[in-house]
Amino acid sequence: MEYYYLKKNDAVEISQLVLLEAIENYTLFHLNDGSKLISSSTLKRHQENLCNSKFLRVNRSMLINSQFIVNTILKKDTHFIRLQNGKEIRVSRRRVDTIVDIAS
Repeated sequence: MEYYYLKKNDAVEISQLVLLEAIENYTLFHLNDGSKLISSSTLKRHQENLCNSKFLRVNRSMLINSQFIVNTILKKDTHFIRLQNGKEIRVSRRRVDTIVDIAS
């Protein structure tokens, strides 16, 4: 089991991380069990620390774990990714090609 440390003593199992959401200079961690944790670091910092191919930056404010992707959806020229928990996340135009290839 791999763990990701939010703080010195605050660890989360990487396989439980569904997505990371940027909220200004904070990051909200959405876990598989539905709970949420907040970190005072930026999403960019967490992306650099995770540097794992399992995580994909789908837009400016979301970093998702590719293991939780169910499928991709096209609605009115906008691509979305549906996750196992039912959430649909918009994919930015610049990242569509990469994300659709990986998710398919």
